[in-house]
Order: sequence, then C-alpha cells, then structure tokens
Amino acid sequence: MEEARAILLRRYRFAENSLVVVWMTDCHGKVKTAVRSATKSGNPFAGRLELFTEAEIAFKPPKSGDLYSLSEVVLCGDPGLPATYVTLLAASYFAELCDLFSEPMHPVPEMFSLLQRAWGFLRTQSPSTRAVEHFEMELARLLGIHDPAMPAHHSLSSVAHRLPANRSRLLEQLAVP
Repeated sequence: MEEARAILLRRYRFAENSLVVVWMTDCHGKVKTAVRSATKSGNPFAGRLELFTEAEIAFKPPKSGDLYSLSEVVLCGDPGLPATYVTLLAASYFAELCDLFSEPMHPVPEMFSLLQRAWGFLRTQSPSTRAVEHFEMELARLLGIHDPAMPAHHSLSSVAHRLPANRSRLLEQLAVP
C-alpha cells in the first residue's frame, strides 16, 4: 500500500459505474487510480473525488499496467476553489499542464508544490494573465526548458507540440473587462 498527499487533476469514466482518477502527488508524481462503483449511491468515496481537491490518498499497486486501485481518500482541511467560471478555467488549465508534462510514478515534488501554490492563489484571488504567465514560466523552469528570450508558453509548446485548448479560452476570459 502506498500513501501520498495528492491533488485531483482529472477523472473520467472507466466502465459503467467506475472512474479513473488522475492525481498529482507529492512523492510519487502522477498516479492513475481506478475507483470501482464510484458512481453508485453509498460509495465510500462519494463527495471526495471532486476536481482540484487536495487529499491524503492510499492506493494499491496494480498486478499489471499503470492503473492503481484507490483504497482511501481523506480530504485536507483546505477549502475548495471559488466556483467562478474563470477560476475553474484557470485551475483546469494548470491541472492539464501538469498532467501533460508529467509521467506516471515519476516524482516531481516541485510540480506538486507549484500546483499547491496555484490553488492557494486561486482560493484568495481571481486569476489574471500575469498569474497564468507566471505559472507557465515556473513550470518551464522546473522542467529545465525555460528560455528567457521567449515567452514560457512557447517553450512549453515547443516540447509538447501543443498546449491545452482551454488556454485560449482562459486568456479570452481574462481579457474581458
């Protein structure tokens, strides 16, 4: 059994009632977990698998593949993010970047810390273009691909060949007065 502090990045259906939940952890990097019967009423994980929440998780290694079995989720005391469209769009963009630039079970504690700091910022302030650019620059720096001669998003897109589509939606929303 493995344990870690984690932030829920994404979740998607795996079967009729099951989910795959992708976490960014402090000591294991990105971890993909299976949650059987997650959508059935009375599931012990009900209300604990909300996007962008921080939790202490426990998971069991797979017999094969990279899909771990989630066995425990204890939510941390931090409040959730404000439910404004632009805040959730920014959180989604940051989560997608971390998912895109991380490998399963490859620890990058600095990326986890960057995401924690971003969530702390989004809990208290509305996102801004400057905050988005700062996140991109910090991510490029910790990945070792930051080139001071160009904007950080160019460095990131040159490696990934694309950035998440919601970046343009986020910047459009931030440009609206």
